[in-house]
Amino acid sequence: MKKTKFNEGFTVVEVLIVLGIISILASIAIPSVTGLINQAKATKIVTEMQNVQVAVMNYGIYNPTLSDLTFDVLLSDGYLTSKPENIVIVKDSSTPLEVRIEYNGESPSATELKKINNNILIDNDTAYLVVKY
Repeated sequence: MKKTKFNEGFTVVEVLIVLGIISILASIAIPSVTGLINQAKATKIVTEMQNVQVAVMNYGIYNPTLSDLTFDVLLSDGYLTSKPENIVIVKDSSTPLEVRIEYNGESPSATELKKINNNILIDNDTAYLVVKY
């Protein structure tokens, strides 16, 4: 019986070269994907803050004293469909016709949110939007 030699397949060197190229491409792509994910999170938070801002403005049309302004009231009256995470409504008694919609989460930072929307204000690393009447 005659032995046949198989010359098919890849050599170890060829496989190592391909793996090296794939690892270089992955090291370039992963940081850019991470940056896009962080930007998407920041955009989502800014959009939620703007939704709350519009809800507060609409609530203020029918309740000019802004009494009982809470997320529960905005939800039950249909101004919002869900309560966003890490966003709070702050009313200051010294300025009764001014409401702040604040983001109190850690990531993304207030400056990252400001990059998404220039209307975002920053005070002590807290990003917020203002509604004035």
